[in-house]
Amino acid sequence: MRQSKRSFEKYDVEVLSLEGTYLRTDARRAVIRDGDKTCSVEEYACRYFRRQGYSAIRVENDPIFALFGVLMWPVIQDPSDPRRRRVGVFDRRAADAEMKIIWTHRPSDFGKPEYGVRRAKVIEKHLSAMVCEPQELRRLFDLWLGPSDELGLYLGGRRAEHIQVARQLLEILPSASIVEMLRYLVEDYWGRRSGWPDLIVFRDNEFFFAEVKSATDKLGASQQRWFRDNRERLHFPVKLIEVRRMELEAVAGA
Repeated sequence: MRQSKRSFEKYDVEVLSLEGTYLRTDARRAVIRDGDKTCSVEEYACRYFRRQGYSAIRVENDPIFALFGVLMWPVIQDPSDPRRRRVGVFDRRAADAEMKIIWTHRPSDFGKPEYGVRRAKVIEKHLSAMVCEPQELRRLFDLWLGPSDELGLYLGGRRAEHIQVARQLLEILPSASIVEMLRYLVEDYWGRRSGWPDLIVFRDNEFFFAEVKSATDKLGASQQRWFRDNRERLHFPVKLIEVRRMELEAVAGA
């Protein structure tokens, strides 16, 4: 069952409908024919926007984790925080056979709303200093990437491809938007870390996030929460992309 276009009006979201030829396969994710090739619905939407003269990259959650872990590292691992604790986390970048525990530090109340309240003054001082020229924010990201590595493993999104997209976000988004994203997350990290849109689409000084849904897909609970929070708090430009079914083909052995 697909959510109706009317149901998205409460989120103040523009809905863009595309048409695609869906293929019947054994794969759990929808597969679409694009010319003589096949792709996911997300890639299908990317190709559509690229044909319109935009650039489009996959985002979702992990690059957001990476951005947050690096830029909020000085606050989260502040040695003067009396609730700072040592915790262990598996190194997700290693092969399973080589899985090892990485030790890092974080406050005992980190990720909960009370942490944002308790550390409000320190957090705001840190974020205020980040409303700066884009090149300075990129410099800070590169400077803190190494020291924040252990924390990044704990938070997730530490693979090379996630770091690369995080750097691209710093190129695309204004520093004020980055700061508001960080503020939103640090106030309730575990409650707000998921649900971020699939894509960011950009051209010159224009950008918007895009959530892509197949003909049978619908918004999950965390995605609905993100759309609601975006309308009430973040105010990022965003579109919902519905890839409607044009026809169905059976693909042997796909």
